[in-house]
Amino acid sequence: MLQGLGMSGAAESVYLQMLRERDAGPCRIAEALGITETEVRDALDELSRLMLVEESWAGDDGYRPVSPEVGLAALLAREQAEVARRNQEIEEGRVALARLVSELRNVRKGPDVEILETAEEARDRLATLTEQCTQELCTFVPTRATSSRALRSSRALSQALLERGVRMRTVYLESIRNDQATWQHATWLRNNGAEVRLAATVPVRLQIIDQDHAMVPLTDTESGSGAVVMTSPGVVAALVALFTQAWRAATPIGADRRRDDDGLSVQELELLRLWAQGATDDAAGRRLGVSLRTVRRLSSGLMERLDASSRFQAGARALDRGWLDPADLS
Repeated sequence: MLQGLGMSGAAESVYLQMLRERDAGPCRIAEALGITETEVRDALDELSRLMLVEESWAGDDGYRPVSPEVGLAALLAREQAEVARRNQEIEEGRVALARLVSELRNVRKGPDVEILETAEEARDRLATLTEQCTQELCTFVPTRATSSRALRSSRALSQALLERGVRMRTVYLESIRNDQATWQHATWLRNNGAEVRLAATVPVRLQIIDQDHAMVPLTDTESGSGAVVMTSPGVVAALVALFTQAWRAATPIGADRRRDDDGLSVQELELLRLWAQGATDDAAGRRLGVSLRTVRRLSSGLMERLDASSRFQAGARALDRGWLDPADLS
């Protein structure tokens, strides 16, 4: 019940027993729970670190439980602060590595860089790499809709990989829910053994093959774009880190659509961040993979909830409410 707050099962049992018998010592707690006194004392040390017990007022080197109303509220606040810190680190890593990918697109020579000038060359090279894949294929798909031709080709390659026991992990945009063909394909992947997650935004189109080859588009405009294939261990490791961070923050397909404690959906929260970075409605729509109409609908809802008449005012009130962090403004 409390393990989601970073507490072990043993510590939770000891804490609950202390609440039931506030004057019980380690020996009595151990007897009641059927564990050793050493295990009880280890749990007490953990509870002390979590500030859920305090030294007994009787001065007998014992402990007394802190009331749940105070102790658990403080613990939850600390956990929320830690989650916010980790999310900020993820975002900083995403931005830094997305910039790295952007710079690498401009590289035109080097032993660890292969330039594929056309989309056809890129498709053929990706097919060859996936045929050679033996362990894992990690993929970012930063667009809401995928063409029927691309889906057919992808399904055939995916089927072959899954039959060989290759682990497949893909992060799609949350907005693929609005494109039936892409959504059905993502669901098919999940049903056939691939791991699929959804995110409000995806930084770049990316394929990582066996953690030794990475492919990104040649240009920012993906339509008709070629690709860059990189094999430099340092660059591939950085892109693996980017994928891992995004993967941990994404939601498994089929899970309930998440809203945070303030009732914000992942798309609404990301739209607030994009506003803070000065994105236009068009730019926000491209990042989220949604139509301009959807962006305006989300915007209208946020403005109404924040009782704001301008985006500047909405940003200030979102900061006041803790929906945005000051770091989101940079």
